[in-house]
Amino acid sequence: MPPSTELGLQICFGGACFFTRKGGFEFMNMRWQLADEPDPQRIKVLCKELSISPIIARIMLNRGIETVEQGRVFLHPRLWDLHDPFDFRDMELAVERIVTALKKKESIMIFGDYDVDGITATSLLYLVLTRLGANVSYYIPHRVNEGYGISATGIQEAGERGVTLIISVDCGITALEEVALAKSRGIDFIITDHHEIQDQLPEAHAILNPRWSDAHYPDKNLAGVGVAFKLAQGLYQRLGFNDSELETHLDLVALGTAADIVPLVRENRILTKFGLEQIAKTDKVGLRSLVEITGLLGEEMNTGRVVFILAPRINAVGRLGDAQRAITLLTTSQREQGRQAARFLNDVNRQRKNIDESMFLEAQTLIEKTVNLESDLAIVLASEKWHPGVIGIVASRVVEQYHRPTVLIALEDNQGKGSGRSIGGFNLYEALEECQEHLIRFGGHKYAAGLTIESKEVAAFREKLNSMAAEKLSSENLTPSLKIDAPIDLDQVDEDLFNTLSALAPFGPQNMRPVLVARDLEVVGYPRVVGQNHLKFKVRQNERVLEVIAFEMGGRLGDLQVGKPNLSIAFVLEENRWQGRASLQMRAKDLRIKDLGTFSSFR
Repeated sequence: MPPSTELGLQICFGGACFFTRKGGFEFMNMRWQLADEPDPQRIKVLCKELSISPIIARIMLNRGIETVEQGRVFLHPRLWDLHDPFDFRDMELAVERIVTALKKKESIMIFGDYDVDGITATSLLYLVLTRLGANVSYYIPHRVNEGYGISATGIQEAGERGVTLIISVDCGITALEEVALAKSRGIDFIITDHHEIQDQLPEAHAILNPRWSDAHYPDKNLAGVGVAFKLAQGLYQRLGFNDSELETHLDLVALGTAADIVPLVRENRILTKFGLEQIAKTDKVGLRSLVEITGLLGEEMNTGRVVFILAPRINAVGRLGDAQRAITLLTTSQREQGRQAARFLNDVNRQRKNIDESMFLEAQTLIEKTVNLESDLAIVLASEKWHPGVIGIVASRVVEQYHRPTVLIALEDNQGKGSGRSIGGFNLYEALEECQEHLIRFGGHKYAAGLTIESKEVAAFREKLNSMAAEKLSSENLTPSLKIDAPIDLDQVDEDLFNTLSALAPFGPQNMRPVLVARDLEVVGYPRVVGQNHLKFKVRQNERVLEVIAFEMGGRLGDLQVGKPNLSIAFVLEENRWQGRASLQMRAKDLRIKDLGTFSSFR
């Protein structure tokens, strides 16, 4: 719960926020945005050809799945639906250079990144090149000592190892000076990256990046590990290997793709869907140990479990120190070494969570003292107490709590390392481009970015970012919104609907778990608070009764009025398993009650 501010104390119950003031409190609704209803004829065609319900057809059409063939690929993807890796610009150059290195037994170094995407991409290429007989090693920069991306320290290490070819993964697209340094020392560079491309590019032998504006690769949203996988496919095809052998590494692709929060559509969705299945049956002894130690062995694997359970543990070692143990976890063939690595990652993650919580409380205190949420539309905070490896996580929590673009900066020796997160309507990467006069360097995406800044420039950067936020953001942008896919009556809710909704998985950006809305519901029975402030009750509509669970909404118990058909619920449909029995339940995302004046039309 955030502290008092000039606006007062903000309390959020599942998206319904109160700002208390001296004279009382004001209720602020989350904006409900109901998706448009598509052309009925198009719904009818998809229903007939794909044997799906009108609700599912509506959801798919509103997610850009407009043809029967697109619907088939979406509902029943196959690995051969993936694009040809040689559609990548520079794939020929990259593959030929690596093949030459293999033939000449050159020393190759994979230069990775310390987040999950970079760690999985590094592990994947290391395993693939080892399988192809390469003389290969890897290098992960130290987050605190070197920071993100290609470093001069890494280039020096490559020289000491006798490396003649560096392959970067999940980084390198902005490394102009570092690639030039490597070239001056006789080291070729192949860059594989997925971050935004700037006007000036490094003089690398080849650059694989799906974001080339003039390239023909159909999918611009691959994660770093996805680009590495396409390079592996290209190598296997050129060398005459059966690239179905690479399916064993889809577990790594799913881990990195889901953790990097890229759109889970098209290739990302195919790779993640099959990769989740591979995680559940992985033959990587370290990853299997991590699955076991987190209690997921034998459980259905989904993106939520990757993002909130597995990925933080892989991330933790890179955030707090050396990411090498995570590479060991994913590449070792020794069972005991894998177990030790899994236990180590689990322990480090506990430490990370403690640091995370402490920093978040400090950030809240700074917001209370220094931020006016009525006039400051972006939050920029800096502290010498903060750990640079955790600021990204804390920035995400601040955005979730206050719904403002946020940059947190860890200061040390007159310089700061920052991590930013954003909201809809504010492109953080473009904003940093406009602020670059105050920055040493920066990089990232629309919603997430990193930067380095001199301490003396923080105030000017804060002012400039707020000025841009004032220009770009409206009051609508600053109100959390809830996108709703379709209205539904309770008598339409059954196992068939649940199973078809589940077929839309894996869920993630641009393919979120469908949110439905049911109106004019009557609360029946005895609503109660369970667990850690969770609201549990039953609703009825036309004699159909369903259970509802509303996490962290216990404070709204008194709002519910038993026996009155005045409740609307935005929810996702879930299966509740308890003592060997399964039943459908509505997991509430938000509640609207007419009689309390909290009901509003869709916007």
